[in-house]
Amino acid sequence: MKIENKKVIKVIALMVSSLLIASASAQVYKYMYIDGSITIGTPALVWILGNDAPSDATISGSTVTIDLDVNPGEPINYTECLFLKNQDANPHNLTIEVTTPVSSGTFNNFKVHIYENSSGSWSFVDTLDVTVDGDSYSTYTNNNPLPAGGYYRLTFEIYAKDTASGSVQFDIQVTYE
Repeated sequence: MKIENKKVIKVIALMVSSLLIASASAQVYKYMYIDGSITIGTPALVWILGNDAPSDATISGSTVTIDLDVNPGEPINYTECLFLKNQDANPHNLTIEVTTPVSSGTFNNFKVHIYENSSGSWSFVDTLDVTVDGDSYSTYTNNNPLPAGGYYRLTFEIYAKDTASGSVQFDIQVTYE
């Protein structure tokens, strides 16, 4: 009886190892590869802080963070606050859009005026109403891209209501090709 038990155990061990070998052998792998590279260059459009930008304004890559201080019931204009420069050798079409508006219940007026300078003088382009979600300016409309070396100057006209208080967030997004 002892011999038979040993034989049974050996047969079972052989069968289990055969199954393991068979299952491992049954998996056939084929390989494909991606050989790529990434070229990291300079951004085509860059933010530049102006002379009356708040002292705590910062630029980190493609994001500018500004905290515009206003008093309730007193209109204020930041006329040299922020610039967008095309430092590329090619013109770029773009869209500037209000993606997170402020409440019109908090502001009598919150506008961003856009001016362009590619020839040595500033010319008015458009005005965004920051109380309107999706209000935008797009160069695609008239196929008038920002030329190589050209600038946009963004001025902020803000008039908080007499009853306004606290901190209010807004977002403006620039999309370009």
